[in-house]
Amino acid sequence: MYCEKCKRIVETNICPACGSKKIREPETGDLCFLTEQDYVSSGILEDILKQEGVPFLKKEVLGAGLSFRVGPMLDRSRFYVPFEHMQKALPLLEDLFAVPAEEAEQLTE
Repeated sequence: MYCEKCKRIVETNICPACGSKKIREPETGDLCFLTEQDYVSSGILEDILKQEGVPFLKKEVLGAGLSFRVGPMLDRSRFYVPFEHMQKALPLLEDLFAVPAEEAEQLTE
């Protein structure tokens, strides 16, 4: 199932991340939350996704203005990939950051 509010793949009718009840079956093209990473890890993941041909959207958590004031090292980035590319992106995430298989599976359920 897919949460329309936070864009996560969930296994219940209520999103455990945001509490939304706007849950539906995921569709081709739906952007799905993959991970949130710190500044350094974001750059590494971005390079890997590009090399592997996985389309993604990267959103800064703090935003450009606040990131500029506090410094980029404190910023975090959220990565989203189209639903149809999740199966390709998850093993990359697992290999790169040693995400346990159980946690990676939860991202797709």
